[in-house]
Amino acid sequence: MKTIFLIDDDPDDREIFEEILSQEHPLIAFQQAENGAAAFEKLRSGSFTKPDLIFLDLNMPVMDGRSFLKQIKKEAALQDIPVIIYSTSSSEIDKAFAQDHLAAQFLTKQYSIELLRKDLNAAVENFLS
Repeated sequence: MKTIFLIDDDPDDREIFEEILSQEHPLIAFQQAENGAAAFEKLRSGSFTKPDLIFLDLNMPVMDGRSFLKQIKKEAALQDIPVIIYSTSSSEIDKAFAQDHLAAQFLTKQYSIELLRKDLNAAVENFLS
């Protein structure tokens, strides 16, 4: 079974993402964390399944997405997991940062459920098929 891990501090965004994923891809497991520090705690615990794909928000408290991305790409056991930046930002600076730090893709969060569904389906097809 494939697993997607969403790291996002917005509970509404996590809920909508999980709902769409479960409707569109019921055989993909969903994991979540509210910031980068909580995500690393889960990833480093022995009981957590290593995800096949990570969606990462940039702007979060405690440990933001930029710090998380830099750190995960330094860890031998985790650096091969594709990370999709999933942020409200559409800044060229953020897009350049993502590319420079080996993010697999940069997605600006959609404010339409149907557009989010389309982006999520494309990501699953590109990275998990």
